[in-house]
Amino acid sequence: MEKMFNDYKDIAEFFVVYISEAHALDDRRPVGYAEELGIKEHQNYGERCIVADRLFKDKKLTMPCLIDGMDNAVEEQYHGFPDRVFLVRTDGVLAVAGRRGPRGFKPGLKAARTWLAQYKKTGQEPELVVNEAAAPDVGELHQSLFRAYRGAEYKKALSIGEKILELDPHDMGTMYNVACLHCLLGHKKHACVWLGKAIDAGYNDVNHMLSDDDLASIRDTERFRRLIERARSRASGSSGSAETTGSESSNRGK
Repeated sequence: MEKMFNDYKDIAEFFVVYISEAHALDDRRPVGYAEELGIKEHQNYGERCIVADRLFKDKKLTMPCLIDGMDNAVEEQYHGFPDRVFLVRTDGVLAVAGRRGPRGFKPGLKAARTWLAQYKKTGQEPELVVNEAAAPDVGELHQSLFRAYRGAEYKKALSIGEKILELDPHDMGTMYNVACLHCLLGHKKHACVWLGKAIDAGYNDVNHMLSDDDLASIRDTERFRRLIERARSRASGSSGSAETTGSESSNRGK
């Protein structure tokens, strides 16, 4: 994105809008950089500004940055969590509305670059409007699952998880989510079945399974112990954890 900014800043205005932290240190499932840098969920606007400033310095970004307020108004209006690309024409029409998260960010950048390249070459804003958001977006469902889980709406989250698996039946992260949600709803048998499916699909984060509070009700069962051994066996034959990342799989709902 920084390269595109440098290539086209003479014909377009660029802004990064920093919103709420997706997987902070004090979240149920922090990501590595949050743990390394000690990034916690923002308690006030000053903290949010400090983290945004650190991000720009660490990444050596030079493009302008705007910071969403603590009411998260920009994120709510643009559904940008955790990241998303928009390009707005001078008439206010969206030329590009990329999908959210890792699935949509790079395609969104590519679409924006294509539009800007044509504009720079011809001096005319392209007539064709590229709106990737109109296509079915599994990423949107992952975020809905995440919100339902955070709101303890486990039945709703389970229904969303099942829909995701209809669209992407190989999503091991969502299989794990579904196992956790069944467990939280007291469906121990179904929880074990889905945990087994997640492991068979490649999920092998044994340490997380052993510490995840969502699986507490089945942790002392013989079936769970057998599943852990199966996961360890599969992990020993791979080069690393098959754990999926970020909004690719809603990060196990956490």
